[in-house]
Amino acid sequence: MIECSLSEIEKYSFPFLPGGKKVKYGKYSYAIYHSIKDFGRKAWVVIVNINLDYETQVSEGKDLKEIAQGCIEYLNTPPKSKYGKRRKRKPLYGTFQDEPYRVCLKEKNNKKYIQALLIVGDRKRKCFWGEGEKVYFRK
Repeated sequence: MIECSLSEIEKYSFPFLPGGKKVKYGKYSYAIYHSIKDFGRKAWVVIVNINLDYETQVSEGKDLKEIAQGCIEYLNTPPKSKYGKRRKRKPLYGTFQDEPYRVCLKEKNNKKYIQALLIVGDRKRKCFWGEGEKVYFRK
């Protein structure tokens, strides 16, 4: 498990209006992925930017895909309940599949981050922009 966080993504809005700056943590992809099992019915793709200490992970000998899998494992762990054991918590961003669909390394302002396409089982979450497309395939 690798400790990380999702970076905030702003949606274009007028900054001079009250409540103009709205921030979420990713967005649903509107592309159709035929290679994903149950895409559009039980699985959707979310585009996220993952913040972490990349240089430390590379110095430990991990490649990009292993780092992304460790981050997914960390993001899938639910936060600790403030009520004790009475109530089971859900993960903050939904439950991602263990394998990322696609991963690439990006750099902005001399800071490296990972941009990943993750498969999630929720069609609409309030922490992501948009909603997943319903797709029906004929077989």
